[in-house]
Amino acid sequence: MPETARLLAEIEAAAACIAPWRPLHTMIAINPLQGLEDLPFEAATAEAARLFGGRPWPDAGMVAPALADGRISTTMLTVAALRHGRPELADPDRLIKALRHEVVPGRQAAIGAAADLDRLTGFWLAAFLDQGQATWAMPDRELGFYRAWRRLARHDRAIPDRRRIDRLPDDPAVLVHQRLGGLDAATREDIIRAHLVALPGWVAHLRWRVAEGGHHPWNAVAPASLLDYVAVRLALADLLGVTLPPVAAPAGPADRRLRAPAGLVALEAWEESHRQRLLTMLTSTPPAADAGGSAQPLGQIVLCIDVRSEVLRRHLEATGPWATLGFAGFFGVPVAVRPFGEDDPHASCPVLLRPRHLVDEHPLPEAADLAVRHLAGRRRLGGLKSLVKELKAGVAGSFGYIEATGLVHGAAMMLRTLTPRLAERLSTGFGRAVMPEVPVAPGLDLHHDHDHDHDHHHHHGDAEDLILGLSPAEQAFFAEGALRVMGLTKGFAELVVFCGHGGHTVNNVFASGLDCGACGGNRGGPNARILAALLNAPAVRAALAERGIVIPEITRFLSAEHDTTTDRVALDPDPVAASRQSFRRLQADLDRARRAAAAERVSHLTGADAVDPVRAVEKRAADWSEVRPEWALAGNAAFIVGDRALTRHLDLGGRTFLHSYDWQADADGRLLEVILTAPMVVAEWINTQYLFSTLDNDTWGAGSKTIHDPVAGLGVLKGNGPDLAVGLPLQSVMVADGQIRHEPLRLMAVVQAPRTRVEAAIERHAVLSTLFDNGWVALAVLDPETGCSWRRDRSGTWIEALPEQAPEVMSETGALASATPIPA
Repeated sequence: MPETARLLAEIEAAAACIAPWRPLHTMIAINPLQGLEDLPFEAATAEAARLFGGRPWPDAGMVAPALADGRISTTMLTVAALRHGRPELADPDRLIKALRHEVVPGRQAAIGAAADLDRLTGFWLAAFLDQGQATWAMPDRELGFYRAWRRLARHDRAIPDRRRIDRLPDDPAVLVHQRLGGLDAATREDIIRAHLVALPGWVAHLRWRVAEGGHHPWNAVAPASLLDYVAVRLALADLLGVTLPPVAAPAGPADRRLRAPAGLVALEAWEESHRQRLLTMLTSTPPAADAGGSAQPLGQIVLCIDVRSEVLRRHLEATGPWATLGFAGFFGVPVAVRPFGEDDPHASCPVLLRPRHLVDEHPLPEAADLAVRHLAGRRRLGGLKSLVKELKAGVAGSFGYIEATGLVHGAAMMLRTLTPRLAERLSTGFGRAVMPEVPVAPGLDLHHDHDHDHDHHHHHGDAEDLILGLSPAEQAFFAEGALRVMGLTKGFAELVVFCGHGGHTVNNVFASGLDCGACGGNRGGPNARILAALLNAPAVRAALAERGIVIPEITRFLSAEHDTTTDRVALDPDPVAASRQSFRRLQADLDRARRAAAAERVSHLTGADAVDPVRAVEKRAADWSEVRPEWALAGNAAFIVGDRALTRHLDLGGRTFLHSYDWQADADGRLLEVILTAPMVVAEWINTQYLFSTLDNDTWGAGSKTIHDPVAGLGVLKGNGPDLAVGLPLQSVMVADGQIRHEPLRLMAVVQAPRTRVEAAIERHAVLSTLFDNGWVALAVLDPETGCSWRRDRSGTWIEALPEQAPEVMSETGALASATPIPA
C-alpha cells in the first residue's frame, strides 16, 4: 500500500540520526553520530546537540590541565583561534573563561505524563525484546511488538482508561495513519522523530534488530520494527494525554553566522598539538639502535591492530630477535565459529562482513578422553545451573533454596570479595576438574551432503544458512589474501605466530567490549587457529607457491591468544614446534614482555600494586568489584598504515592502531583500499565512541557502572531509568569524577604510501571522502617515493605535514605520552 510504504520511509528517515546498537554480549564500537556522518563534523555535532542535547566539545575542566602541561600547544591554539575568526581565544585564560560560560543545550528530562510515557514504553520494550533473562517470557511476541502489547496492555493498571485499548486497530500502520495521517509530511516526521529520540537507546537497538532481519535468532521469537514502536508510543501518548514538544528547530541562516564555539577551537588545538607531535616523531631519523630490526628475525608475531597490542609489540621486540606485524584480529577469515561443546555458532568477523562459512572446532585426536570428560562435565554443570536458576526464580522453591544454601553463598561471596585471586583459582580448578580444557583444532574441510555430493552441506541455525567448512580454493584464497594484506609474502621466519586477543574480567556486562571488535566482539583465538591451520596445510602451501608465495619447509605457523587484561600470551599446543629451541625462547620472551607490558599498564591503573605488576593485573581481572579491570582502547588517537620500521623505534604509549602494509608489494593500490575502507573505518567507530562517551557520558555514554541494571539479556538501564544505555560506561573513560583517562581527540590516519595511490583510493570510495572531507578523520601521507610528508585538508588540498617550527610538546624521552589523569 503506497501510504504504508511512505510511512515506513518517513519513520526510517526520522530514525536515521540514531546509530544502531548491538547487544552487550557482542558489543561493537560505533560512532553514536553515524547517521550524521554525511554532514561536516561541526554541523553534525550541532545537529546532535539539537536532537539529543549533550556537549560535543571538551569543557573547561578538560582543557585547562591540557593547556597547563603543554598537551595543548599555544602555537596550535593560536592557529585554531585564527582559523575560526576567534583571535581572542588564542589567550588561554580567555579560552577557559569562554568555555566556562559557553551554553550547551542539555537534554531535558521528561516530566509528568511524558515521563510515564517513557517509563511504560521502556517497560514493554524490555519485556518484548527479552533474550532469555526473564523467567516468565512475554506471551504472543511472535505477533510483533504492537499486536502483542495490544493484547496484554489492557491488564496494565498503570495505563489510564485501558479499556480503550480494545478499540485500537489491529494493524500498527492503520493506527499511525489515524493519528498522523491528516498532518503535512514535515509535521508528521517531526512528531515521529520526537518519539524516537525520546528513547534513543531502545530505538538504537531496534534499528540493529531490523537491519539484522532473519539473521538474528530472536527475530523469529519477537519480530521487531520501528513501525510497531511508533504505534505503541502514539497509542500510549493518547491514553496518557501526552503531546510531546517538537524537537528544537534546526539552526537557521542567522544562527549559522554565529561565532565558532570556544569548545571547537579548544578541540582542534588539542588535536593538532597531538598530531604534530606524532608526525614529528614519525619523520625523525630513526636511532642507530634500530638497525638490528632489519635482520632476519627468529620469529614473526602477528597481532591485532588494537592499540593495546602496540604495548606488547614494543616490549616483545625489545627482548630479542622477534618481528611483529599488525593485522585486523579476525586474520582475514570471515567465518562463523562453533566452539567445541557449544550448540550455537557466532560470527567471528567484522560487522561490515556477513560470514558464509561455519568452522567447527574439534578436539585433537590425542585429547579424545579429555573431550568425553569435557562433554559429560558440561552436561552436569548445565543441568546444575538450570536447577539453581529454577529454584532461585520459583515462587515457592526460592525460600527453601536460600535457607539451604545461604551459608555456602555467603562464604563464596566473602572469598570473592576478600581474596579474588584465590577465589578465581579455586573456581577455575573446580571447573577444570569437572569440565577439563580440551585442545582443539578447526575443522576446515568442506562437508558435502551425502545424497548430493555437488551441494554444500549447510548448517541451519540462527536463521541463516552457513556452509560447513571451506573448499580447497577458498582455503587458498583466504590464506593468500591474509598474507598479502599484512605484507608477509616473503622472508618467512622459522616461527610465525598469529595472536588473537580477548579480555579477562568477572561480573562485567561490558566484558565483550574488551574482546576483539574485528571478531564481532568475541575472542580472537579461533581465527588465529584457523589461519595457522590453513598455512600449515601442504595443499594450501602448494597453491600459494603457484601464486608466487613460497613458504620455506622449516616455517611453522602457530596460534596464540593475548589476554589484554593480564598481558599473558597463551600459545596453542603444537607438537611440531614444541621441540624447537626457538619455541622455548619465544615462550620465555613472551613472559618477559608480559611483565614489562603489565608494569606499563599498572602505571595508569589507579590503586594497582606497582611492586608486582603481574599480580596486580591478575587481581583486577579476578576482582568482581573492579569497575576498571583494564583501560581497553582509551587514549586511541591515530591509525598508522605502514612498515614496522616506521614505528619500531618509537614509544607510542598504547594510543595507536598499527596496521602493517608493504607499499612496494601493492602496485595497483587494492590492498591499501582494503585497509582504509575496513580496518580504518572500524578504528573511526572506536575513536568516535570514546570521543563522545568522554565529552558527555550522560548523553552518549552508558553512565556509571555502579547504577547499571541488566535488562532483557541485551543491555543495561541507568538505575531505574526507562532507556537502554548505549556507549561506554563512565569508568571506561574516566579515572574518577573530574578526571578523564581518554583524551577526546578525533582520529588521524597516517599512511606510508605514494600520495597518488592514496588519492586514487579516496576517489574510488565515497566512505573515505566522507570521513576525510567532513572532518571525522584527519589524513597524513608519508610518501616513500618522494620522501615528502603531506597533510590533506578537508577541501582535498595537500599541504606540508609539518610547519617550520614544531610545537613545543615533545616529551623529553621522545615518547608519545599516553593520556594521564586530568583534573577537571
